Amino acid sequence: MPRKVGLALSAGAARGLAHIGVLQVFREHGIPVDVIAGTSAGAIVGSLYAAGTDLDTLANFAQELNWNKLVNITVPHLGLVSSEPMYQLMRLFTRDQAFENLSIPTAVVATDIQTGEGVVIKSGRIADGVRASFSIPGIFVPVELGGRLLVDGALVNRVPADVCRELGADIVIAVDVGLPPVGKKVKNLAHVILRTIEILDRENAKYRPIQADVVIKPELYNVTSTQLNRAAEIIEAGRAAAEAQLDEVISALRGVQQQAN
Repeated sequence: MPRKVGLALSAGAARGLAHIGVLQVFREHGIPVDVIAGTSAGAIVGSLYAAGTDLDTLANFAQELNWNKLVNITVPHLGLVSSEPMYQLMRLFTRDQAFENLSIPTAVVATDIQTGEGVVIKSGRIADGVRASFSIPGIFVPVELGGRLLVDGALVNRVPADVCRELGADIVIAVDVGLPPVGKKVKNLAHVILRTIEILDRENAKYRPIQADVVIKPELYNVTSTQLNRAAEIIEAGRAAAEAQLDEVISALRGVQQQAN
């Protein structure tokens, strides 16, 4: 029986556009992707890919994005901005599909803000689950889903390789876009919130090793979480990292297939 290959895509905001470049390289070299798990930015890219969105179209669209197209300023007490524009784009690109209808089994990770538990979403409307997964607490309004109040999954699981295993993957390739550089000037409340989460993520990463067979790490040392204007550069960094580790990926795939025979 063929062994299943899982792809775990990390959180990372704008840095997560590197996932597009990795997927482009996998497509060009025939690297299979049988299951996908994503958190935050990884949830967005992974779900769009699983829903059949053309990667080159997605890359071109990403290069035209800015935050004004993605968020609305809001006054509710639970967040600074509304993610409604992003949500509507997800509904459009995924054609309002449900996770159950995807040909590639896909799950996204969110955090229950009231209990602190990680929540794996693999059923229901894709756009709803993804919206929960990327809702950075304090910035985006939390999402009510399944009787829970959900926010960004990066709080509990930045690189959900373990979720790929739960979906039945025999081998897991993770893409970790890492954390933004430290020392950048904090200019506003949104930056304060992002920096706080990044500090927590950096500390959590020390105690939560990535449970993957191969970890691809695009070189994004001087790219911040908000620099959508550098989309082309970020996507290219993803391509470069995937090309650099292609032999490692192919070797891991051969190894798991040999074990199956």
